[in-house]
This record gives sequence, C-alpha cells and structure tokens, in this order.
Amino acid sequence: MGVILIAKFTKDLRRLLSATQQIKKAEERVAKLEEQKKQLSEKYQYYQTPEFIEEEARNKLNMAKPGETIVILPNNLNELLNHPQKFQENSLPNWRKWWKLFF
Repeated sequence: MGVILIAKFTKDLRRLLSATQQIKKAEERVAKLEEQKKQLSEKYQYYQTPEFIEEEARNKLNMAKPGETIVILPNNLNELLNHPQKFQENSLPNWRKWWKLFF
C-alpha cells in the first residue's frame, strides 16, 4: 500500500513540475509578445506623425514644399565620382577628343 502511495505521489509531483515549466514558458512567451506589441505600437505612432508623412512624401513621391526645387541625381553617380577621368574626358571640347583619338 505504501509503494502505491509513493508511486502515485511521484506521478502527481512530476505532473506538477511539468505544469510549472509549461506555465513559465507561457509567461516568457507572453512577455515577448507584450514587448513586440509595445514596439509595434511605437512604430504605429511614429508612422502617424507629420514628420514621417512628410519624409515619405519627399523621398518616395518626389514631392516638395512650395518654393523648393527638387534635384534628381543620376543613378550612376558613384561611377561618375569614382572615375573622374571619364568625367573630365566628357568635359573636353570635341576637337580635343578627336585629337586624342588619332594622336
């Protein structure tokens, strides 16, 4: 009879420990989800600000305020900046380019 009680007690103790571990895991997951919710809420608040809306309008829609001028740079700007010789050759007068080609 004592052996049966010990076995039953051990089984119940294991279930209790397992349930406690599951509760801890669930609490950790809840904490992570709450942190994620907080971050998403902060992003949402930022996306609603006039600063963000203005930045998106300027950067993605190429819009400007009245009186401002939009400057669109070429896609190969890095090439032009990294190869100043090509840029200088393009700025040479045509007669000099021909001279350079033949002589």
